[in-house]
Amino acid sequence: RSEWPTEGYVFNSELSKCENGGELSWNDENKRILMSGNVSDKCYVYFDKYNPITVNNYSITANGNSIIITINATSGTGTIAKYYYSKDNGTTYVESLSSTYTFKNLALGTYNIKAYVQDSNGKNSDVVSKNAEITSISLASYVVEQYNGVQGNNGIYHHDGTLTNGINDGSYRYAGANPGNYICLGSNESTCPDSNLFRIIGVFGEEVKVIRAKSLGSKRWDDNSKNTWSNATLNSYLNKEYYASLSNTLKSKIILTKWNVGGNTWANIAKQPAKTAYQNEIVSPVTTNTTDNATTYSAKVGLMYVSDYMYAAPQDKWTLVGYNSSNASKDYRAATSVNWIYMGLYEWTVSRNAGSAYYAFDVTSTGRVNDYDANNWLCVRPVFYLTSSVNYASGSGSATDPIVVN
Repeated sequence: RSEWPTEGYVFNSELSKCENGGELSWNDENKRILMSGNVSDKCYVYFDKYNPITVNNYSITANGNSIIITINATSGTGTIAKYYYSKDNGTTYVESLSSTYTFKNLALGTYNIKAYVQDSNGKNSDVVSKNAEITSISLASYVVEQYNGVQGNNGIYHHDGTLTNGINDGSYRYAGANPGNYICLGSNESTCPDSNLFRIIGVFGEEVKVIRAKSLGSKRWDDNSKNTWSNATLNSYLNKEYYASLSNTLKSKIILTKWNVGGNTWANIAKQPAKTAYQNEIVSPVTTNTTDNATTYSAKVGLMYVSDYMYAAPQDKWTLVGYNSSNASKDYRAATSVNWIYMGLYEWTVSRNAGSAYYAFDVTSTGRVNDYDANNWLCVRPVFYLTSSVNYASGSGSATDPIVVN
């Protein structure tokens, strides 16, 4: 042959030799034989017939806001070693050891999918390709898309463990004076009624946590002045009368949630900055002075946590404490103008002051974290999590153009 083979063969380095000591090697990039030696030489070059990997069949399908690629291949001369997947027409590839790969949390649009298989000798199969279109996107993915990898973008912070003064729960939380987190649930009216208007606290895993935009009125945390949530009259109201008042469409979107209701002491929550309050309230709650000796309670509807309120302020406020008795500039009274959860009213949280059997934490009209006897009447805003199957439909997230879901 007048040219070196470019495909279908592999250079045999053991048989390929030169008579006078020259050494041969194969440059696969340029498809050329390289000879190194000090004298004129006569060389013999051998190639072996090479059986590449055969792709028998494959599937590339869109499912919600994900694209799933599955490849069935048969090994040849070498064994199957790796799989490579691309969603940008081969510009970049993801390496995997699995014959199935899923691109998740994709934005709306058409994706040029490509994939191939590589064997143990570094030889690649033919590239398979297909266009796949994402026509719907989950609400959780929509929020993450607004974040777009930049802390604080569109008022969203990703608590990934590297965020200064943040937490390591993986959540995407809205923060700031007025982020675009309004959402209308269970209504098709052109102006969303107050009873259907909520705001997104954030994305937790694949689920979205929301809070009613306005108070539904004042309620006692517990008629008997006890602060165990499982027995609280407010818990009963939220999961019976209030839940029953919702449309069946909205009910189908609300998931059963395990609420962290152990709480902690005044010093461990109200006197702490957001990161420490979260640790004591959510990660390491206590059972002191409870009547059920439990730190969690499963229900559809609850209330916000103290740490939800704290993390609704922008990042530069997360060093403030819930309450500083001697200096208001060092607690959350100094952040009311930039905290979207703050209403200017006395409002209950779901967390209890474990230092007594009677007090639960609240946010005051001035914006500080406080506690009150559970028998007091304070404002209530229901909180719940939406199922991961809820898809974004439209809306910018403003108060006049709230997000609408399917």
